[in-house]
Amino acid sequence: MSSVGIEKLKISNFRSYINLELFFDSAPTIIYGKNGVGKTNILEAISLLYPGKGLRRSSLRDMVNLSKNLPWKVEAVCHRNNKPFELETSSDGKGRVVRIDGKKVPQNNLSSSLKIIWFLPPLDRIWTESSKERRKFLDRMVFSLDINHAKRCAQYEKLLRDRNRLLKDHIADGSWYLAIEKQMAILGFEIDSSRRYFIKDINKTLIEKNLHFPPIKLDLKDEPIENNEAFFENLINQRNNDLVSGRTNFGPHNDDLRGFFLDKKIDAKYCSTGEQKLSIISIILSNAKLIKERQNASPILILDEITAHLDEVRKENLFSELLSLESQFFISGTEASIFNSLRTKAKFLELDEKKKSVA
Repeated sequence: MSSVGIEKLKISNFRSYINLELFFDSAPTIIYGKNGVGKTNILEAISLLYPGKGLRRSSLRDMVNLSKNLPWKVEAVCHRNNKPFELETSSDGKGRVVRIDGKKVPQNNLSSSLKIIWFLPPLDRIWTESSKERRKFLDRMVFSLDINHAKRCAQYEKLLRDRNRLLKDHIADGSWYLAIEKQMAILGFEIDSSRRYFIKDINKTLIEKNLHFPPIKLDLKDEPIENNEAFFENLINQRNNDLVSGRTNFGPHNDDLRGFFLDKKIDAKYCSTGEQKLSIISIILSNAKLIKERQNASPILILDEITAHLDEVRKENLFSELLSLESQFFISGTEASIFNSLRTKAKFLELDEKKKSVA
């Protein structure tokens, strides 16, 4: 199995940090300290070594340290199979620049260097959030194994906006729609297929390789799109109805991810808050296992306050699962005592009131 990890992280003018330099090894890193000292800011910086908007999905401008108002930068020395490489991403708040080994590259190239998945406390509520939030959650997991998925989704969303603009302007002439709808049909079918292929694979992992957390089964609300020709025909046939509503009413942009507790045989949204959290932990661990199996490399995990509201047994089960992945992971909490059982297996990093790191 390929060994992948971050050895050094340097943050400049990012959030609460003007300058911060941290060193890591293959052991897990525990980041602890009181609320507000900058734990999540460090985790967010790490998440920006991967394509996308980072774990908070914030605007680039919001990441700038206001005391200096200079461009922020995140730099990292990483390794893969004992071979070092350098990653850098920066922004002045307007656009994002990515460099690998000093060479400017498209942001998507980061996914070929590292695989990063994460947990944030808001994910506890994913089953009661909007379907849009669940699609984003699903699509980020799909992207971890299909690096073209995010590009297809972005292209589809642009075409969707173009079609909806015509609908809202009450353009009835079909010739305005055909080119848009043909491309939407191709991309929409590919997006739907990628989601379903991933769900099939992760369901197998969720059921067969889940040692300590509830068995979950995922599916999509809508029926599969048969092929791009069928989707194209549907767009044409539904156009009059869409003109009335001013929006496109069918397609992968309307689909919804559902989760089922197999033991209870009920939809996850009807489970207790604690059970819903356990389901998300189960899904994230299964995503990591799937990446390890398919990519022959363990992903880096970023876990912000993931132990909150877990009893001792569940907490220790989580630690056991994480260690078995043989992945580099970063986990945050308010007290070092939360992680006592990892004392000899992890590096502990305390953040004090002045936001300075103390190893």
